[in-house]
Amino acid sequence: MFALKTLANLCTTQSIVQQSLRGAKVFKPNLRLAKHRTIKVQDGQWVEKDTVLTLQNNLVLYPGENASVAYDYTIRSMVPGFVVITTESVKPHPHSPLYRYVNSGNDVKRNFIHVLPPRREGSFRLVDQL
Repeated sequence: MFALKTLANLCTTQSIVQQSLRGAKVFKPNLRLAKHRTIKVQDGQWVEKDTVLTLQNNLVLYPGENASVAYDYTIRSMVPGFVVITTESVKPHPHSPLYRYVNSGNDVKRNFIHVLPPRREGSFRLVDQL
């Protein structure tokens, strides 16, 4: 009798475990987690040197003034300053596939991200004051 109760409890425990395993998400080590590739800063925001401005898979935003692009299309600031995002006409290099298209009279616009350093006030001393 005791053996039957133990066997019944064991069967119900196994079925509960199997049901919970069916509904559980299984971690697959070869599955790569998604990276959050977006604009990391807003227009007008202050950033320091080497701050990541965007993470992207392709060139959606192009680097502008005082911004650099890495091999994985990450755009970083090269100087401390304010972020400005603009839409500008592209002037491609002669070896670019867009060069003939633009020279035939078409206009190509792209989004650029710039980092503008703060305006410096001119301060100087006269030679007599030194």
